[in-house]
Amino acid sequence: MLDIKLIRDNPEAVKTGLRNRNADVDAIDKVLELDATWREKNAEAENRQAALNKANKAFGPWMGGRKKNPDLPAPKELVELLGETPASPEDAKEKLRKLGEAKDAIDAEAHAVLNQIEGVLLHLPNLPSAHTPVGKTEEQNVVRKEWGTKREFDFTPKPHWDLVADRGLDLEIGGRISGSGFPFFRGKIAKLERALINFFLELHTAEHGYTECWTPFMVRGETLRNSSQLPKFYDELYRADERDDLYLIPTAEVPLTSVHAGEIIADDQAPIRYCAFTPCFRREAGAAGKDTRGILRVHQFSKVELMVVTTPEQSEQEHETLTRCAETVLEKLNIPYRRLELCTGDMGFGAARCYDLEAWAPGVGKWLEVSSCSNFTDFQARRAKIRVKGRTDNPVGHHTRLAHTLNGSGLACPRTMIAILENNQRADGSIAIPPALQPYYGASEL
Repeated sequence: MLDIKLIRDNPEAVKTGLRNRNADVDAIDKVLELDATWREKNAEAENRQAALNKANKAFGPWMGGRKKNPDLPAPKELVELLGETPASPEDAKEKLRKLGEAKDAIDAEAHAVLNQIEGVLLHLPNLPSAHTPVGKTEEQNVVRKEWGTKREFDFTPKPHWDLVADRGLDLEIGGRISGSGFPFFRGKIAKLERALINFFLELHTAEHGYTECWTPFMVRGETLRNSSQLPKFYDELYRADERDDLYLIPTAEVPLTSVHAGEIIADDQAPIRYCAFTPCFRREAGAAGKDTRGILRVHQFSKVELMVVTTPEQSEQEHETLTRCAETVLEKLNIPYRRLELCTGDMGFGAARCYDLEAWAPGVGKWLEVSSCSNFTDFQARRAKIRVKGRTDNPVGHHTRLAHTLNGSGLACPRTMIAILENNQRADGSIAIPPALQPYYGASEL
């Protein structure tokens, strides 16, 4: 969520950032108008409370003094607040009660305006980093790096759905059980999926220093709000049961972001790096007709997610580190890939800066996104109230401030699987298993 103080102090800079993201700039004027109303009502409520406190403080001694001197005049603080001399202590008490109710009503009005402000802010995306290339569409994304050599085939490479139709990729069965977009794996393909998950987790925990987590696969609406999935992506989510306010997670980012919600983390504990395997559930609303063959785009898939909580001073470096961890997976599997830096108009809702890693899939002739590595800066932390604090002898960051959060896939299974199958196919129909994956799969070919 955007910082209201930043909007107050730099409205034009905020508008420029939102305009570059194809977002609603007029919302900033609405926020500023509501904020002015809130500050006015809040100041009035505070002034009334201060006057009430002063009058109430004088009321007690006056009551006590009247026991000895029934003609003791009402204190000036009380008279000034009431605008008249009370006829009796009972009269004063009743008038104070009504003034208190009037103050509470103004408080309620101020709170209602604050809720309106938050309602607008929750629908506004994060501001792009100064490093993010400005652009309106995905055509303006920038290739920052390419790795590996695309294989030259002496035969026409097949797409994955033709390669493994008899090896356990049963799309028809999945459709019969749950509907299209819910693949069913068995045999060698199910084993390959498990091998990938174990390989990803072992690499990130043993070599990259991530702490493995096992998270719930269903979360509350508040948890989705913390990670900036709600209210923006309500139509993309599967809701389990309205009675429990539970949703199926679209990614492990959602529960991992709330691990430290409401906490203050010492600077010397950062960065905190987590990874987790989960199934992911997405409606893919608005994607009808796109990539419908095979497992290019599905409603349920497996993924190992990387998530980092760190200080503002470290987050840019952590973004590079996290992205390199994801790239290492592709390099160990010898899959040609490229790193794209997304432009302002193509970034995800909460990201300030984002790299997409795309693996080459020769059978479908496409670059396939297998990871999206994002720096959210303080956007999620403001919602989840995650803060960091340094030592008092640290001249740079001893004060408490919002943490920065980052996440990325390390990796998503379906498209990584596609890249492995299509890059390692042979003319006789067999498929080689990359050497790094063989200990987890237990064989050298599929």
